[in-house]
Amino acid sequence: MNIQHLRYLIAIAHTGGFTAASRELHVTQPTVSGGITELERQLRAKLFNRDSRHVTLTSEGRVLLEYAIEIVDLVEEATGRLASGEVLPGERVRFGAIDVAVIYLLPDLLKEFSHNFPGVELTTQVASSVPLVDDVLSSRSEFAVVSLPLSHTRIEVVPLTSDAMVLVVNPEHRFTRRAWVSVAEVVEEALIMFQGESVSRQIVEEGFAQQGFTVRASMEMSSPDAIRKLVEAGAGVSFLPRMTVADSVAAGALEEVRVRNLDMTREVGLVWRQGRHFSPAARRLLEAILAKFDRVADWPRLEAGVMRRRGKG
Repeated sequence: MNIQHLRYLIAIAHTGGFTAASRELHVTQPTVSGGITELERQLRAKLFNRDSRHVTLTSEGRVLLEYAIEIVDLVEEATGRLASGEVLPGERVRFGAIDVAVIYLLPDLLKEFSHNFPGVELTTQVASSVPLVDDVLSSRSEFAVVSLPLSHTRIEVVPLTSDAMVLVVNPEHRFTRRAWVSVAEVVEEALIMFQGESVSRQIVEEGFAQQGFTVRASMEMSSPDAIRKLVEAGAGVSFLPRMTVADSVAAGALEEVRVRNLDMTREVGLVWRQGRHFSPAARRLLEAILAKFDRVADWPRLEAGVMRRRGKG
């Protein structure tokens, strides 16, 4: 079985087509098609359903894809261990992060990393936690910084920091004249919320449920900055991570309001797929992130995850 043919399989599954895969791998489309044909001949199995507009994996193709990802990872691991371990120009690090991480937690760190390793290409996927975890599982990203909690048998998790979810309102809002408000009063307001799949949304819903209430959102969106701007404009009220509203509160554009018997905290953590091999550049970036949040002691878990996956620990 040709390792390059497995790379063709992974690229087609990720890009959705033979032509897109050939572009990603910098080979011709006939080369990719020929490789898959040879793979299907060797395995005596059809790997893709093809029509004029779509290419989808068959059930056999989905099974092989899981093995292909692990095989390619192990080959890259072996290659990396035989190499010097130094970060080389042209390396690419693909990782995911929620908005808050990119805007408030990592910008200085990423700036310093790019300065120290100018030849490394950083590719960042900014999205909500659920699709970011999917990217990690499918190897579209090497790791991700997401909202916690997260429990998955194939995912390693290192909590990095936590932040309170606070109620913020326009400075002219009637709540600003109060020392605190009740959840019953908040549910009567126009609540601007994160979208339903968001971990932050789930944290708020759980907090309300503990008080016997249900969240009724007047608007839903994925961007915390968009929500913040709408609240500043007086379009509604919202629960947002304190770090995302600190500047607006300090500038007088927003007011933070205490809610009685409601204490909600969101954790942000680093996640990666168990057994994941990291390139030297990715390792340096991970080390920098862990050091920033004083979690360097968790670094051995990266190695332990690889060893467990290979059955050596």
